[in-house]
Amino acid sequence: MSRRDDLLRSPLFKDLPADAISMVERAVTERRYEAGETLLSQEAQGEALHIITSGVVRVSRVSVGGRERVLGYLYAPAVVGEIAVLVTSERVASVVAIEPVRALMLYREHFVQVMRRYPEVLWNLARVLAERVTQINDELIALGVNTEAAMSYALLTLYRQRLAAGVKDPAFLPLTQGDLMARLSSSRETISRVLRKLEEERLVKVVTLSSRAKSGDDDEGGRATGIQLLDEEGLEALVFGLDRTQ
Repeated sequence: MSRRDDLLRSPLFKDLPADAISMVERAVTERRYEAGETLLSQEAQGEALHIITSGVVRVSRVSVGGRERVLGYLYAPAVVGEIAVLVTSERVASVVAIEPVRALMLYREHFVQVMRRYPEVLWNLARVLAERVTQINDELIALGVNTEAAMSYALLTLYRQRLAAGVKDPAFLPLTQGDLMARLSSSRETISRVLRKLEEERLVKVVTLSSRAKSGDDDEGGRATGIQLLDEEGLEALVFGLDRTQ
């Protein structure tokens, strides 16, 4: 896929005129990252935003006490690093590739030029930020219900991202207990208890490496251990504390 096609897929440049896309295309710099490499570092100065064109990244933040909290995952097409670029501040989180990632970097100077010339970009940016605020609000609601709701929200969010990205078998989430501990800031015992409860209610199935291999689905490059969603509507009912019997 060409850079131009990548830009046309990005929510940041949706419905822009052809000359605007050409302007951005000339300004971006392509970067590639291997799994485990850092795209953006917390507290570093924000000089450029990244347009993720392929792959998946993990967004996390380390507290003053040194504890890492995973804020979520982003699949292509996605934009990261735009807030620090806009307000000329330090990064508020780190972004790390969890598989090979290709990204287009757009530096602040060029981004400002594009926004001034094509104000439509500001509307697209507003939509991106509004969606994130909505997600944060939904997550806060889930956290206020109980741990089961919080986990259900995290699982559903990742499922929907994988579905939108066209990932094969989007309902299979390559997450370990450690991943969920970091995502929910919960103990291993709590994560195990909640997963057992969700399994008992036939909402999810915890999948092991051996069971994936037996079923012939062991094609995740060593990441076969994960969670298979069985009932998305049931999980959503848990998120918002709805009565599943109705």
